[in-house]
Amino acid sequence: MAMHFADTENGRVQGVSGNDPRITVFKGIPFAAPPVGKNRWRAPQPVENWEGTYRADRFRGRCPQERMDPFYYFNCGEPFEDADEDCLYLNVWTPAKSPDEKLPVFLWIHGGANVTGWGHFPFVDGEGFAKRGVIFVSFNWRVNVFGWLTHPELDAENERHVSGNYAVLDQIQALKWVRDNIAAFGGDPENITVAGESAGGSSTMNLCCTPLTRGMFRHASMQSGGGWDLFVSNSVPSLAQSEAATDLKRLFGVDSIAQARELPAQELVRLASRPEAAGAYIPSHVVDGWVFTKTNRRSCLDGEMHPVDYIIGYTGEETHMYDMSPDRQLFLDGVRAEYGGHAEEYLALCDFLRDDSSFTEHLRVRSAEILKTGAIAFAETMERFGRPVYMYCFSHSLPGEDGGSFHSCELWYQFETLNRSRRPFTGKDYDLAVTMADYWTDFCKTGNPNGGGRPEWSKYIKVQPLVLHLDTPTEMRPFELTPRIRFRKDWICR
Repeated sequence: MAMHFADTENGRVQGVSGNDPRITVFKGIPFAAPPVGKNRWRAPQPVENWEGTYRADRFRGRCPQERMDPFYYFNCGEPFEDADEDCLYLNVWTPAKSPDEKLPVFLWIHGGANVTGWGHFPFVDGEGFAKRGVIFVSFNWRVNVFGWLTHPELDAENERHVSGNYAVLDQIQALKWVRDNIAAFGGDPENITVAGESAGGSSTMNLCCTPLTRGMFRHASMQSGGGWDLFVSNSVPSLAQSEAATDLKRLFGVDSIAQARELPAQELVRLASRPEAAGAYIPSHVVDGWVFTKTNRRSCLDGEMHPVDYIIGYTGEETHMYDMSPDRQLFLDGVRAEYGGHAEEYLALCDFLRDDSSFTEHLRVRSAEILKTGAIAFAETMERFGRPVYMYCFSHSLPGEDGGSFHSCELWYQFETLNRSRRPFTGKDYDLAVTMADYWTDFCKTGNPNGGGRPEWSKYIKVQPLVLHLDTPTEMRPFELTPRIRFRKDWICR
């Protein structure tokens, strides 16, 4: 019989039946105190215990944010709830019948470019994982100005004299909550997989690098994010660099953090989204000497990544990830800023600069080239330190208008939520979804995604670079190491 009650460290919670009555879903459990008032721009604080039973029967807490790209609203549907700064809630899907089962756990970090997103996107559903014997956890974290603002006044409030990284600290707190409480839901706190897509993939990379999470999880999956070189190889700022960019007057029209805390949350979002506020803060993690002691790239090259099993991958085209400016001079300036005296070597490989149509087409799929570079650089470095990496490319072309293999398209398959999309999926799409969900849940269980008669997914090996293509058919194919990818890879691994 499904387990509808669980006793957490803060009190008893009651869940609801999933679509499959063998699965129980606990929705909207607080994992930190509301980050409002004095807790705005502060590390997550402990949850107060509650009396009686907490009814975990609805999703809660979409952090205040701008609207997403209309393309994704069209594909995924509009959010069903108002945004709320009180946003630190998580959701648990469990198939356990008792707390004694010690099932593997999958902790999902949502994407959204660090500025949008929430843990209960319509295409995210943990039921597919749960019916395969894996407990699935999703959660919300602070995005945009709520998650990333740095300022000297915030340093002065903090016992470590740092600011920023609040989004990362939220993610660490969610992981700690899982470690401390998941046994009550039938989970094994010693077998946790941390995973995410896009900004969630980059967040997973962060959790694999920060010393604050070492030893807290066993496996990691980074999808269309993570690895290196997500545009400029060394773009992660130090705390001092981030604070130098922060301009409260231009951002919010105020002179102090105290005045900014007086503004309503939605007003902060509105003010920060004005064109004149562009660049007045950096929505990124910072090297602060506490959460991060060095850049992720440096951690990898120094062999300090957490010794866990890894999946890393990307979609075939990665369209709709970012809109890149068709300004040629801007592109050239960016290349020269990144490669300095070696820029002309790279530009000599850019055959797409020969005419406007080739340049425009390259910009359409440039994100894929960049993410492929970051993935192979990461995989080769991990191989050097004896850590297994399984690399994939979701190259299946989705049916319908503006299909292809766009950014985040694999999530409907991974979570078997094709029926929530407006696209005309067919039987082969549903078969691929089963295959993909099987790979990921087996990875959660053992760190090896293989089994069940599926095509063999071999580890990445530099001397024979093969990648699993999630397509029809699903099969291992050679990694396309183009001259530009080779140049970028060698540059960031130097």
